[in-house]
Amino acid sequence: MSPRPAPRWIRLARLLVWLVAFVWSAPVSAQPEDAEMDRLSTTHYTVEWAPGLGGPARRLAEFVEPWHTRIYGELGADASGHTRVTLLADERDLLEVARRRHPGSAPPEWAAGLAYPAARAVYLRADVDAAELATTLQHEISHIAMGVVAGAGGVPTWFTEGVAVRQSEPFAFDRLSSLTQAAMMDRLLPLDALDHGFPKSGARAGVAYAQSVHFVGWLVQARGEARFQALMKALGAPDGPERGFDAVVADVYGEPLASIESDWRGSLTFWWGWMPIVVLSGAAWALAGGLLVLAWRRRRRAQAERLQQMAGMEALDMAEDVEIAHNLRPPLDLQDPYQGRPPSIH
Repeated sequence: MSPRPAPRWIRLARLLVWLVAFVWSAPVSAQPEDAEMDRLSTTHYTVEWAPGLGGPARRLAEFVEPWHTRIYGELGADASGHTRVTLLADERDLLEVARRRHPGSAPPEWAAGLAYPAARAVYLRADVDAAELATTLQHEISHIAMGVVAGAGGVPTWFTEGVAVRQSEPFAFDRLSSLTQAAMMDRLLPLDALDHGFPKSGARAGVAYAQSVHFVGWLVQARGEARFQALMKALGAPDGPERGFDAVVADVYGEPLASIESDWRGSLTFWWGWMPIVVLSGAAWALAGGLLVLAWRRRRRAQAERLQQMAGMEALDMAEDVEIAHNLRPPLDLQDPYQGRPPSIH
């Protein structure tokens, strides 16, 4: 006589227990452990890499000290500390290792590199070309150096990102194009809306980066290199973090940050003043003029088409259209204010 089968609910319970045990015992990920990484040290850096990435890692290690000297020197930062640079295969490995080593951090999925200034740690992904990898490392070194000067989170996001882009990237047409279109259409973001993060939208984040790097460049050119160095020195003073960025700026420049921002915005309406700051060549001036004409024609054409479309609209339809146009300007809460001071992201 065959045994009586167990009730159905008991069989389901057994299956559930088996599934939980299986999932619990399965490996969480295949991310490289610290022991699997190779390492080499320079004067100020330990460069480590996951298996198979020795070539690009050694190339970075070859150049990291000259980059360190230049970037720290431009910011007046104490260059004596030591930073760990970790090179990983791809986006998945980068995010997993960074989250494991820095519990509670929430880097975005699109990050090409991460810098944790308080921990003096940089994470890079190797699935990009050599030029982008070199640019990304210089960008993250700038974030670490800024942390040395002002402490982790001691300056607004727009300032640290503007400085980092300016220190790591050559002239970029895509940033110029973003700034041109945003300025032409009166869609620049207030700087104080970018204090703790950038917009989630890729296009609006591009505008935020473009105007941040331009404002920093304009500040250096219009107010002088010596004054900018004085600003960095004041940010690094013992009472700098307690006083706050806006107060330090007001003391160094003799006027509030809001007034300086207003002057900068005014400069954008006169010959689109970013060109002598970002580039110096005559060809770039010609390019800027052509871009300005194209943007102006595009805007006029769009306005003409809009007026033609609106000609037969009822009042209700027109009111709806105004609301839609108004919504093209994102609300100020469209930011990424990570909790507990975020890593710097590139």
